[in-house]
Amino acid sequence: MKELIWSDFPKEEYLERWNRASQLMEEENVDVLLLTQYENVRYFSGYLSILWLSKFRPLVTILPKDQSIPPSIILPGQERGNSLTSWIDDVIIYSDQVDPIPYISECLKKKGFSRATIGAELGFGQRLGCTYHQFGELKARLPDAQFVSATRLIQEARMHKSPAEVECLRKACEISQKGVRAGWEALQPGITERELVSIMVSTMYREGAEAGISPSLYAIRAGRRRNKIGNALPTDTVIQEGDFVVVDGGACYKGYVCDFIRQAFLGNPSKDQLDLFNLTVKANDAAIASIKPGVTGADVYEATVKVFEQAGLGKFSQYNIVGHGIGLEIHELPWLGEETWCIVPM
Repeated sequence: MKELIWSDFPKEEYLERWNRASQLMEEENVDVLLLTQYENVRYFSGYLSILWLSKFRPLVTILPKDQSIPPSIILPGQERGNSLTSWIDDVIIYSDQVDPIPYISECLKKKGFSRATIGAELGFGQRLGCTYHQFGELKARLPDAQFVSATRLIQEARMHKSPAEVECLRKACEISQKGVRAGWEALQPGITERELVSIMVSTMYREGAEAGISPSLYAIRAGRRRNKIGNALPTDTVIQEGDFVVVDGGACYKGYVCDFIRQAFLGNPSKDQLDLFNLTVKANDAAIASIKPGVTGADVYEATVKVFEQAGLGKFSQYNIVGHGIGLEIHELPWLGEETWCIVPM
């Protein structure tokens, strides 16, 4: 049995994920998962590498429904050593400069999936980690197999967080809070957005944030003009007395990310600004209070919006969600939004 030295979690965690996926594959009539998206490969195999930043070499996990059939990871030659980060023993290596599709198709054939239903990342919110032409070539090499979207079952498996995952999310949040605190303590007239974010992010890395392809980051907007921009990258904009500063994002810890918004006012906010802030806190508390088994994302959204409507501000809402799931990705299901956004196509 492979000794896991650099893995995020013990092997038992990954076996439980495989077991849950196997049950969902049974329900969805899927025989095997073909995983090529970074987050899905990391979730099910534990495989770690920064090569995901390159778009030239697919990194693949084959995860059968039948747990008597061993799963496989398929990697380019330079990644042979990185296979030690995964619990999966069956490692297939292809030369870095050759077409990997024959290796993937041959692996599926040897495992008995020539005529199988193969689930791939073909639905809403998912991305294949190979090109359109490579996927077409794979289908051509397996003409008797049926390729279907496995997005629903993958998202269902990842939506339910284990205690170990919750602990990672909690740690990412704690690190993020320390980063924000350091930034607010340094906030003064004359500091730029870029300088403020660098203080926050460097603090997060010192506190244990992961350095990898999932960055620890903050979007930032400061001042009246910049506050019209959402999801804004840091600039050399100078923050002045009286500016409202918003940061959005957080730290990554063992792949699990934090995504929260924090706000500060440089100086003394007006009564209207304080009233709006306190109303927002009240709406946030209403959302949290509404979350319980059996409610829908739309129910949580309505509980939140009701607070603004009662204050006469309902028509000023710019967004149709009030929150979302989180995990290995900054946006995961479920969405806490209007009914149309809670019915997600797969």
